[in-house]
Amino acid sequence: MQLRKKNWASLIVLWLTLLCLGAAAPIAQAAAAPVNTSTITIGAKAGVAFDLQSGKVLAAKDDLTAYPLASLTKIVSLYVIRDAISHGRLQWTDTVTPNAAEIKLSQDTNLSNVPLANHAYTVRELYDAGWIYSANVAVMLLGNKLSGSQKAFIKEMQDHLDALGIQDATIYTTSGLNNSLIPDSLRVPGTPSDGENKMSAADIGLVVRHLLQTYPDVLKDSAVVHKNFAVTDTQTYAMTNWNALLTGNSLAQSDLPVDGLKTGTSDLAGQCLVATMPWQGRRLVSVVLHADGAETDNAKRFTATAALLRAVNQQWRPVALTPKNTKIAKMPVTDGKQDAVAVGLAKPVVAWQHNGQLATPVLAMGRKAATSAPVQKGDQVASTSLADDSLGYLPRVNTQQVNLIATQNVGKLNIFERFFRWLGNLF
Repeated sequence: MQLRKKNWASLIVLWLTLLCLGAAAPIAQAAAAPVNTSTITIGAKAGVAFDLQSGKVLAAKDDLTAYPLASLTKIVSLYVIRDAISHGRLQWTDTVTPNAAEIKLSQDTNLSNVPLANHAYTVRELYDAGWIYSANVAVMLLGNKLSGSQKAFIKEMQDHLDALGIQDATIYTTSGLNNSLIPDSLRVPGTPSDGENKMSAADIGLVVRHLLQTYPDVLKDSAVVHKNFAVTDTQTYAMTNWNALLTGNSLAQSDLPVDGLKTGTSDLAGQCLVATMPWQGRRLVSVVLHADGAETDNAKRFTATAALLRAVNQQWRPVALTPKNTKIAKMPVTDGKQDAVAVGLAKPVVAWQHNGQLATPVLAMGRKAATSAPVQKGDQVASTSLADDSLGYLPRVNTQQVNLIATQNVGKLNIFERFFRWLGNLF
């Protein structure tokens, strides 16, 4: 009889021990092997291509180094003007009349300009000239109209950049012209005589992302191929958009439906281009700074951009991770009738596939991830994010967060069951 009691005691201890081990066993999700995504060549000194909605970088070359940006500056300038319109600080119908120095500079045929006269121009006319023809003096006039001076307008430009977390931009002029090309009377006092604006390709991309997300109508403004500018009541000037890749323009390509955004050219900056097009149900943006070989070929920025856009289109695909096609490791449950609960995606998530391989899988939950009973099906029990590949996202754009929910109910142990589990843990 005594032997039977010892056997029963041993069996109870064994059962409680197994119960304890089962409850404490860690549940982990294996991480996917990293995919090499840095395979696209950019034919320029620096550049970047990214998905507008998520900020996911799809190709990059020296994209964090600040370089001269020439008239890409106008993306920032015209952003400030568009923002002022939105907030009622300017009206499209407000007018500006240039002074003699501004008229003279606008008629310099070596610079990108619409020729101005002693005539009142609307904000709308000058704004369009800035996007379509990269008209330098038109943008300078807009800056004076809004802020009272070039210096004050540059302060507003810098404030916009600061709000985006951009700290390494250098802005001397509102238009992107080198200071050496601007008469002393129109130059910002205290700036270098040869000062030229600088910004990194990634930061330019960040500005473009915020601009197009906030004011998508800018796409229509920058997509205009031909438009006449009214110099006077009787004289017009024909503007053809410098972005030759635009649909309907001279270098448009049937497989690349480019519908924006801005060119830039200077001796220091070389040939630059920001381009954008609808892609895979989303929007693709590219930035090219100082295109290779532009010294002997005026089309190099367009060639480099087309090659970049085409390579991204060939190598990258956005893919939908759904609760049905994505398996997530179970999560331990404290005081639950089951040791763990099955979890899944709360909603579909856009991830990225590179050359047929998933480059941004859902990251495994942390080893300490756990929840407490009771758990109801549909409860959010954890969050994680998509894995970063070698390219990551634009600066200060966070990796996409992924919420996880329970896909089943888990009841809570009663007091007696918790006692026996505690007893098992004690052993």
